[in-house]
Amino acid sequence: MSVSTEAGAPTWVVIDAETTGLSPKEHRIVELAVVVLDERGNSMGEAATLVNPGMDVGPADGHGIRNEDVLDAPQFEELAGWLVEWLRGKVLVGHNLLFTSAFLDEEFRRAGFEMPHVPAICTMTNAPRYLPSLPGRTLEQCCAAAGIPLDGPRSAMTHARAAGALFGTFLAQRPTLPSPWVQYIERARRMSWPRVPMVDFQMSPRSEEEDWEAADPEQTAIVSPEMAKMAAAFAGMSSGAAPTPVAEAPAVDSEFVAEVVEDAPRSPEESGPVSAYLGALDNAVSDRVLSFTEAIHLKDLAGALAIFEAEQSDAHRQYVRTLAATAWADRQVTDEERADLVAVGKLLDLSPTEVDGLIEETNPDAEEGSAPAMAASPQYEAGWYPDPYGQPGLRWYDGKTWTHHTHAS
Repeated sequence: MSVSTEAGAPTWVVIDAETTGLSPKEHRIVELAVVVLDERGNSMGEAATLVNPGMDVGPADGHGIRNEDVLDAPQFEELAGWLVEWLRGKVLVGHNLLFTSAFLDEEFRRAGFEMPHVPAICTMTNAPRYLPSLPGRTLEQCCAAAGIPLDGPRSAMTHARAAGALFGTFLAQRPTLPSPWVQYIERARRMSWPRVPMVDFQMSPRSEEEDWEAADPEQTAIVSPEMAKMAAAFAGMSSGAAPTPVAEAPAVDSEFVAEVVEDAPRSPEESGPVSAYLGALDNAVSDRVLSFTEAIHLKDLAGALAIFEAEQSDAHRQYVRTLAATAWADRQVTDEERADLVAVGKLLDLSPTEVDGLIEETNPDAEEGSAPAMAASPQYEAGWYPDPYGQPGLRWYDGKTWTHHTHAS
C-alpha cells in the first residue's frame, strides 16, 4: 500500500486528555480533545468535550474543571463509539502519549472493548531529535523551544492544538516522512477496530471556550461527510451521574518547586516509559500541588507503563537530583528550598538523608567525593524479567537500563 504525498488525506489524530488523577486504574478521563491532521500536518477538524467520570474530578488547580462542570457531560461509555470514528484509520499523536494511552486503554476496557495497539508518535519522546537544544520534556518547554505560542486556557483542546502544531514542525523539518512513520500510516489504515455501538449524547465543551459554546453539532469541525452525519445525530441528552466528592489530602504546595520543574532538564538516558512517567510527575508538581494520594497512585501509573519498582525508585532519585541541580542555579539552596525538596522526596519514598545527599551531590561548589553516602538502590542482574503489571511479556535489563515493554508473541 502506497502513501500519498498530497495534502488532504486525514492521517494523524492528535489526542489529549485531562484526568482526575495519575492512576489509570483508579482515576478517569475528565476531558477529551482530538485534532485531525492531514499528511502534511494541516488541521482538518477538531472536537472536544468534558467527560463525566462518575467520581470526584480531583484538584481543580490541575485542570480547571469543577464537579458541577461535568454534571451534564457524557460518560466515556456514551462517547466511545464517537471517539473510535475519530481514531479509526489514523496514527495516534500526542504529548506524553503513553500516559494518555494508558488511560484510554482502561476507559475502553471499562466500556467492554479492547483498544487495538494503534501506531503512535509521541511528541515528547521525539522532541529531542527535532529540538536539540530542548531543556526539558513538558509541552510548554517543547513549544517554547519550537517557537509555538501556547494560546488559550489550560484545557485538553489547547494542549491538543499545541501538540499538533509541534508535530507539524517535526514534519516540516523533513522532505520525506521517516520510514517508520510511513509504515505507521499503512498499518493504521489497515487496522481493525472493534465495533463500538454509537449512541446519542450531548457534547459538553468548557464554558470558557466561546467557539465551542456557540457551536451546534452540525457546525462542529469534521473530517468526512460520514462524520458530518454522525455529528448531526449527536443531539441526545446525557444521563451524566453526579460525581462523588472525596476528602482532600495533604500536599506539597510550593511555587519554588514548580519553578524548578519548569527549568529542569530531561535526562538523555530516559527510556520511553520512564519519560512518560516523569512527564506525568512534571505535570503534577508544576500545578504546585503533589498530594500524598497522588504519590500513592504513582505506583499504579508505573505499573501501567510497565516500569519495575527498582526502575521507579531510580527515576525518583534522578528526578530529585535534577530538581536539586536546577535549584543550585543561583549557587545556593536555602533552608526553605531544602524543605521543599525534602517534602517532594518524602512523597517519592526518598528519605531526608537521601535528598540531602542528592543536594550535596549536585552542589557545583562541592569537592569531588565529598557527598555523603547514600542508600544503594536494589540491584538486578542483566536478563529478562516478568512484566511488573502482570501482563504477558518480558522486560530486558542490560545492567544499567530497562528496555521498552515487549509483548510475548
